[in-house]
Amino acid sequence: MKKVLLALVACMLLVTPAMAGNQPEFDAVGCDATSFFNDFIKVAVCENGTLLTGQGLIRINEYSDWPLVLDPEGNPAYPWFEYFQTTAGMLLPDHCFDALCTEGYSSALIDPWNEAVYEWQIVLQKKPESDIDLNIRDCVVKHNTFDIWTNAEQTGRYRAPWGELVFIPTANPSITVMAYPGQYATPGFAAPFVMDARSMPLLRPVALSQALYTTKALWEESLVMELPATGQVNTLGQATYNLHQGDYLRVTVTIPPNNTVDLRYGPDNVTVKYIGIVGMEVVNLSLPACGICEGCL
Repeated sequence: MKKVLLALVACMLLVTPAMAGNQPEFDAVGCDATSFFNDFIKVAVCENGTLLTGQGLIRINEYSDWPLVLDPEGNPAYPWFEYFQTTAGMLLPDHCFDALCTEGYSSALIDPWNEAVYEWQIVLQKKPESDIDLNIRDCVVKHNTFDIWTNAEQTGRYRAPWGELVFIPTANPSITVMAYPGQYATPGFAAPFVMDARSMPLLRPVALSQALYTTKALWEESLVMELPATGQVNTLGQATYNLHQGDYLRVTVTIPPNNTVDLRYGPDNVTVKYIGIVGMEVVNLSLPACGICEGCL
């Protein structure tokens, strides 16, 4: 009898992290568990982000794919589906990342003096209780070059013929992030609102509405988005609401016509990271597991 009790206690301790407290969480377009830019930390988050369901104990990031589903009339059956789309062109092997993993990576190129729009829609799997990091991984090289190790560049920058390094703020990408209500949204949350970022340093709020940012080479850039609260307004005066699991973010990056670099983005280049409340998750059990927690980097 004592052995049985000890075994039960051990089992309870094993599942305790999935039953109480707060956990780190990340979300991306499509299957979070197999996102190309998963590193060992994201894999650890994926492996430990579990939920007890009627199907047993599952990892929520392995049930994180919300594809577009159409109703009989051909309209989206629900708005909280995930997607990546762009006007830049078709997805082709990425010059920064394609050779890093056996499965390769593809992205869409926009070159200098051309404009484009890239857009990601991402469902939050946990109710956030912290500010939300928006991470953008880029591939930025000089025009008509193909080697990140010899021709890395920064957006908005170029070298003049006489050797001077020039930086043009308006030649950088701009970003807009909108929060939309999902299936478990706060009552009254019906209209989307713009997310505010915390400028760093100083942490002053800035509206993420056509906000300029600069990025370089193959590094990951991070914007810290302020956790919105019900009953407050953002810097644009729009009403904000507590975000819940199932709410979703639409991230739009616009490349200006005076762009100075070759710039590439694909479906996995944007990720959101935050601390979520355990017990307030959403998973898509209508589909089989989209993959097993794994990383490339």
